[in-house]
Amino acid sequence: MRRLLLGIVCVAGILGGCTDRSNSDQSNTDQTKEINELKKRIEQISSEKEALVNTIEEEREALELAMNQQVNNDYSMIVAKDIEKYPKTLYKSTTLDLDGDGEDEIIELYVNAGKMENGLFAWDDGQSWLLVVKDGEKTYPLFDEFVQNGSIEFSTGRFNKKPGIVMIMSSHSDRKVQKFTYDENENGYQKETFYKKENTNNVDNEPASYAFFNDAFELMDLAFATKTLSVLEAGEETHKEEDERRLIIEPILADVYNARGLLEMVAELNPELNVSLDGAIDLLNKMIKIPPTVEQMDQLRAIHDVFKSIETDELISKGENQIHPDVQEKLQRIHFIP
Repeated sequence: MRRLLLGIVCVAGILGGCTDRSNSDQSNTDQTKEINELKKRIEQISSEKEALVNTIEEEREALELAMNQQVNNDYSMIVAKDIEKYPKTLYKSTTLDLDGDGEDEIIELYVNAGKMENGLFAWDDGQSWLLVVKDGEKTYPLFDEFVQNGSIEFSTGRFNKKPGIVMIMSSHSDRKVQKFTYDENENGYQKETFYKKENTNNVDNEPASYAFFNDAFELMDLAFATKTLSVLEAGEETHKEEDERRLIIEPILADVYNARGLLEMVAELNPELNVSLDGAIDLLNKMIKIPPTVEQMDQLRAIHDVFKSIETDELISKGENQIHPDVQEKLQRIHFIP
C-alpha cells in the first residue's frame, strides 16, 4: 500500500512538473508574440513618422516653389493712357532715357497729401500715390493706388545694362519691390515684382540696393552737410525756444527719416550695405525736446564735418559689393556703421 501511495505521489509530482513547464512555455510564447507585435507596431509608427516628415518637407518645398513662381511670374505690361486726375502734390521727380531714343523721359511721383507751412507733408493714415513716366505726349502710369499706413519710393538703376525704374511699396510692415523697364516691341513698360518681404529673387537685388543707397545718401548729405548748418550757426536764443528749434531741426529729421526708410530696404536687399541712422535720429529728437548741450552740438558738428568731407563720385565698390572703404571708414567714425 505504501508503495502504491508513493507511486501515486511520484506520478502526481511528474504530472505537476509537466503542467508547470507547459504553463511556462505557453507564457514565454505569449510574451514573445507580444514583443514581436510591439516591434512591428514601433516599426510601423516609425515608418509613418518618416512618411509624414517627408510629406511636410515636400509640401514646404512645393509652397516655396509656388511662391517663387508667383513672384517671378508677376509680370504685366503698362501702356500709355491719359491720367484723369493727379494727386495734389509732386513728391519726387527725375529724368532718364528709358527707351534708348537719346531723349530723357520724365519720371514723377505724386501723392495726395498737402504740405504745411514749414514745407513738411501733412501725412494721413493712408494716401493715394501715382508714379508716371512722361514721354512727350504719352504718359505711362506705373503705379496708381491707395497705400494704407505706408508710402511709395522710387529710384533708377541699370538691370543687365538696361535702364529701369525700381519702386518700393511699404504698407504696414510689408514691403514689395518692383522694377519697370521699357519694352520697345510692346511700346510699354514691363512690370516685374522681384522682392517681397517673405521672398526674394536675388538677381536684381544688388542693382536695386545700389540705386536706393545713392538716393539715401543724397538725403543724408542734404540733411547733414547743408540743413544742419542752420542748427550749428543758430544763436543761444534760437536754441532756447522749442518752436525755433523745431523749425530748424524738423526739416533735417524729415530727410533723415526718409533716408532711414531707404536704408532699411537696402539692408534687406543687400546686407553688405547696412547703415544705421538710429543714433542720429535719437540725437535730433533730443535736441528738439530740450535745448542742446555742448556735447550734442559737438556730435552734430562731427556728423556735419564727415558729410562735408565725403566724395560722392564713388560711394559703392560694385565689384566687391561693398561701401567704398573711404566712405565706410568715415561713417564708422560717426557710428553710422557698427
